[in-house]
Amino acid sequence: MKVFFSILFSVVVALGVSAQTAEEWMNKLSATYSQTPSYYIKFDVKESGNSAVQTGEIFAVKEKYSLDVKDIKQMYDGKSLYTVSKEDKEVTVSIPNANSDDFLTPTKVIGMYKSGYKLSLGKTSTVGGKKIQYIKLVPNQKTDADYMMVGINTTNNSLYQYEEIYSNGFTRTITVKDFIQNLIIPRALFKFDKSKYEKDGYIVTSI
Repeated sequence: MKVFFSILFSVVVALGVSAQTAEEWMNKLSATYSQTPSYYIKFDVKESGNSAVQTGEIFAVKEKYSLDVKDIKQMYDGKSLYTVSKEDKEVTVSIPNANSDDFLTPTKVIGMYKSGYKLSLGKTSTVGGKKIQYIKLVPNQKTDADYMMVGINTTNNSLYQYEEIYSNGFTRTITVKDFIQNLIIPRALFKFDKSKYEKDGYIVTSI
């Protein structure tokens, strides 16, 4: 009898996952980030043809964020956007238009699926004991990438993986290694200290 109920429970759980549509899964993913006051994400970036793995991290409080990956650091304090090129030792300061397609905040990126894409359910897999549901996003208009795959951790409806697939076989994969919600993030993390960067030899340009 215990075996029967164990099997029945497994079937119900499996049906519960598969019954969700691709849009419903993306809605849950979007809600996780838009409804969370603050969070931290550590992630790896891997590109095909390159054995190197780049590690990045982002701290976010609603629309404010501090992103650090490869040779780029970017901060948005709710008004100004600061893009720091460590290689060029240059800082670009701008006041972006919130409605511009060129200005992307974490919650805006997560919500981009709501228009311009055809969504469909992809495979499910288990990683470290966690069930991952993949969603395929195909752009309605021609873009650099043929399609994207979004992997959602069904345990907490958070992002596990994002992959871009190109027609020439090139792929770029971002895998979340750590996700922490509702942490206290110092305001100084979003504050740009112009004098500090200039003292370190950076050229600061406003556009």
